[in-house]
Amino acid sequence: MTDIWYEPREIIFSREQMLWLISWLLVLIEGNWPPNPQGSGYTEAPNVQHSRSRHAYFETPCQIAAEVEWRLKRTGIEGKLLVAEIRLGLMLEELQPESRRALNYISGWRRRKTPYRVWLAKKRYRKYTILVRT
Repeated sequence: MTDIWYEPREIIFSREQMLWLISWLLVLIEGNWPPNPQGSGYTEAPNVQHSRSRHAYFETPCQIAAEVEWRLKRTGIEGKLLVAEIRLGLMLEELQPESRRALNYISGWRRRKTPYRVWLAKKRYRKYTILVRT
């Protein structure tokens, strides 16, 4: 996961991006975007961060961090488990089932309107219905 890097305009809150965003959440909260592991091409780091838009350089990282935090908060303890496992360096395949459920809930371009517990109940009901019909 060290070679993965996204520009802010590339963020669509996919599962892979959510894993990456959560791993960099503390940096995003501070208003900084994670550094590109391939480098920027500049030989010296500038002392001042410049922005070509009307917004401050820290707005986008803070907005994305707030969105990730809001989505995580809705998942309760399972979201906290997801964050802990990501900070331990676990990959998608190594996550506990509870963490995967939370990741599936928080991923996607739009926020889910359905509360997490209702979403889980519907998912279990659909799974049960499919098993009964076959």
